[in-house]
Amino acid sequence: MKNFINRPIPRLLRYELLLKNILIETPFYHEDRSAIPPVFELIKVLSKEMEAGVALAKQKVELLKLNSNLVFKPGEYVVSDEECQPYI
Repeated sequence: MKNFINRPIPRLLRYELLLKNILIETPFYHEDRSAIPPVFELIKVLSKEMEAGVALAKQKVELLKLNSNLVFKPGEYVVSDEECQPYI
């Protein structure tokens, strides 16, 4: 699961590198010369928007790691979220 959380972001940044190389190799008269720069801007905007989500995903992964490393003494028990619901 941890691997899937991180995959979309590097893929998006790879697209940017790939498009830069395509733009370098594209002839000056080709219509892609004018179509590729707006895609760069879109990728930059998406990257900035995803930064908050990336930070949140990293926090979740870190909490999962901490949770898996918890060791309780014999006789101790864990109170789950369901058991902590207020009584009505």
